[in-house]
Amino acid sequence: MQEGTITRPSRNLLEGFKAIPTATISDVLDSMKISGIVNGFRCLIPSVRIAGYAFTVKSVAGERDTYTAADFPIGQVIAKMEEGDVFVVDLGGREVSHAGGLACTAMKARGVAGMVIDGGCRDIDHVLNIGFPAYSRHVCATGARSRVKIDAINVPIEVAGIRVCPGDIVVADATSVAVVPSAVAQKVLEECQSREELEGQFVANLNKGGTFEESHKKLGIL
Repeated sequence: MQEGTITRPSRNLLEGFKAIPTATISDVLDSMKISGIVNGFRCLIPSVRIAGYAFTVKSVAGERDTYTAADFPIGQVIAKMEEGDVFVVDLGGREVSHAGGLACTAMKARGVAGMVIDGGCRDIDHVLNIGFPAYSRHVCATGARSRVKIDAINVPIEVAGIRVCPGDIVVADATSVAVVPSAVAQKVLEECQSREELEGQFVANLNKGGTFEESHKKLGIL
């Protein structure tokens, strides 16, 4: 298993993103011509919003008995994660579980913020019971043992066509998953905060009886 490095941005930056919806991040990333929105994944706990550091995992999947148990050292990987990390897995969209109830329990105990898997997860009742935020392309019972090999951790990966690097900011809510490159995260946060303030004024204007068009002309946003 190849192991890269992860540099985590400041905690203050992370706290700021916890208040920002993915739709707002999408608009700001669009304005900066950055592709960072992962759509179409199942959100198991729609009532939560997470923000954390991308702890990336690159894995491959085959048929049963393709790999050995030693090829899937999930416990070793979890032991390297830190509080505030998000488990982000590139499994190439395969319909095989990369994490279930036991792995999620272990991650939660370490303070991991949640997981995003371009593949499958299972033990959904268990995951919901412990309240671990999970986003995945598939929900399936098919297990990883003998089917999945973890090739590398903390290297650049792709999740649904979106590049994710170790330490990038991952924000996820009921709408989508957003990946903000760490190099521009501060600027993105500032732009998002400005837009959220304007949208608050937009809503207030509507609640006072203003029309949508009037509010748009006054504030200049949609």
